[in-house]
Amino acid sequence: MDRNFVLAVVLSMLVLLTWSSLRGPQQEPGPPEGIPALTEPGARPGEEPGPAPRSVEAPTPAAAAPAADPTPEASREPRRPEKRVTVANDLFRAELSSRGGTLQKWELMKFIDRSLPGEPPVDLVTLDQGDIGTLVTPFASLGLGDLSAAGYRVVEADPLRVVFALERDGIEIRKSYRFEADSYAYRLRIDVDNRSTRDLRPRFAVRWRATKREEPDFKDQALIALADGGVERGRIDGLGRTGVFAMGAVSPEGDVHAPDVEWGGAELRYFLAVLVPEVPRDAEAVFLPVVAQRAGDTVLRYRELDLPAGSSLTREYRGYIGPKESERLAAFGAGLDRSLFQGWAWVAPLAAFFAWMLHVMHAVVPNYGVAIILLTVLVRLVTAPLTAKQMKSMKRMSAIQPKLKELQEKYGDDRQRQSQEMMKLYKESGVNPLGGCLPMVLQLPVFIGLYYALQSSIDLRQEPFFGWINDLSRPETLFTLPGLGIPVRVLPLVMGASMVLQQRMTPMTTMDPAQARMMMTVMPVMFTVLFYQFPSGLVLYWMVSNLLAIAHQMWVNRSKESA
Repeated sequence: MDRNFVLAVVLSMLVLLTWSSLRGPQQEPGPPEGIPALTEPGARPGEEPGPAPRSVEAPTPAAAAPAADPTPEASREPRRPEKRVTVANDLFRAELSSRGGTLQKWELMKFIDRSLPGEPPVDLVTLDQGDIGTLVTPFASLGLGDLSAAGYRVVEADPLRVVFALERDGIEIRKSYRFEADSYAYRLRIDVDNRSTRDLRPRFAVRWRATKREEPDFKDQALIALADGGVERGRIDGLGRTGVFAMGAVSPEGDVHAPDVEWGGAELRYFLAVLVPEVPRDAEAVFLPVVAQRAGDTVLRYRELDLPAGSSLTREYRGYIGPKESERLAAFGAGLDRSLFQGWAWVAPLAAFFAWMLHVMHAVVPNYGVAIILLTVLVRLVTAPLTAKQMKSMKRMSAIQPKLKELQEKYGDDRQRQSQEMMKLYKESGVNPLGGCLPMVLQLPVFIGLYYALQSSIDLRQEPFFGWINDLSRPETLFTLPGLGIPVRVLPLVMGASMVLQQRMTPMTTMDPAQARMMMTVMPVMFTVLFYQFPSGLVLYWMVSNLLAIAHQMWVNRSKESA
């Protein structure tokens, strides 16, 4: 039963993956009706320009576009040349622009990108050519036009504080950035001072832009938000898509997540960039496609507020742009550690424990490949009593198979009598028909927790094992077949061979010969194909676990006690 279940799960996964790949990219959506454009993002060389980013200040996606800008052109301030301000500490280097008071770069000084020439620091700001920047604040609701790319003045540029200001028609907007000396955290304060004679209803909205990139770190990039108690994700390659098989899809009109928005932004497997609104209950997080399956925004916005003449309003956001290190995320608060993908809620504590164990072992043995092997051995030792019980039960079941078949033939027309005689035989032989399944069920949470620990641990990023295995967070490649471009990967192939050997050594119980042959061939092939794209650290764990299981099975098969 347990093998049929595994087979069904793997087949389902392969069907989903195949269907998703065959669907191919869908047509790029245009702006929804009634949603005005912000600013043209600029086309990339050799490509048709995509749809312009859309306003996110309307109360709903179907709201009508605001009236034309009533401010006379002559009354506007002259266009200012762009100024860049750099802020840095030991952890990051940020670059801000007076054009919209936006963020242009955020380089992580302790994390390099080996896939790029010169191995520069990882930059978590992903923009296409011509994009304004990120942390854009349109403020179209002020009636001054779209201010996304407006020319702000640099009012203050201290080492850890930068203030931009914009004045138009008696209305002043200030964007104040405050950074911390030894942290990936910062604060963004936005002030609107209404010195005009008009009553206003501004809508505070800040957007974080995420754009598809080909570097390995950005493979799983997604928009992310914690809203209404749950973590919501929208994959970049799922922007503008719909349908059952478009996993992680974001509809062409955008998806609104509310209420109680704790934070929102973008994530990679090992990195995170989010904003935390000061009043979560009044905030909304919107996943908005900009270019289908390529670029999108997470927008954190508040409802429109009254701002009478002569008064001012302030909104403040906390931000984090850095690695998914559990201790840093927990110290930041706001439930930021929930961005770590550690499986279901009941598995997460185990995944966190195994990630901690992996870190402890690496402190003793400074090689994460060896640490994975030691952790796998430790898990196998702890679960060895359950595994031995399962193996012995399966062997006893295999030994009484001829008698079971005789009973099935003898009482083929009397199901009740057949069941009674089979239970009698089980009792006389000291065999529990569920003895082979229960230990496996009890071990399942352990293996799932270990899987998620290896999948989410930033400690494995760019960590070598030996030889050609130079990054345990990525698939290893010994060489590529000339003319075919197919990578030859040793770990998945050895893992598949170990599965074949393990299947041959495992006693077959109620399985018929045809089904047994299928298990010995189809399952190893399917798992090899599945694991061929997995990070080498995960494949190493599974391969070592298989080899230990084979050694354990050999010991049980030779044991007199199991006879």
